[in-house]
Amino acid sequence: VVLTALQLAALGLVQAVPGTTGGLTMHRTLSAATTNATVVKASAGQVYDIEVFNVNAAARFLKLYNKATAPTVGTDVPVKTILIPGNATGTGVVKGWATGLAFSAGIGFALTTAVADSDTGAVAANEIIVNIDYK
Repeated sequence: VVLTALQLAALGLVQAVPGTTGGLTMHRTLSAATTNATVVKASAGQVYDIEVFNVNAAARFLKLYNKATAPTVGTDVPVKTILIPGNATGTGVVKGWATGLAFSAGIGFALTTAVADSDTGAVAANEIIVNIDYK
């Protein structure tokens, strides 16, 4: 009888050992008083987790772009838009994708005050925290 690693683990015969390399890369941005056009990775990659929090009473929008350079906000078209709810005491969105979201060119993002792809409304300084875990 040949057992798989999963079966051996279930029997308590093997144990997962945490690694110190090979995991996801973490990116963090604390908003400036701009649209915060940012390139997270300048080559193909995958986004696995996003945590974004807002302390403005009004909703804000995180826009993801498939670009190897910082997006031109209002001109480039995002591939995904995430609404960040508004609440002066803080609220947000935590989203994960087990298999990752594929970005063939690069991973970029921007923060805006309105949902339209053409919006260029700048958010305020220190109102939004963006955490992106990627490979």
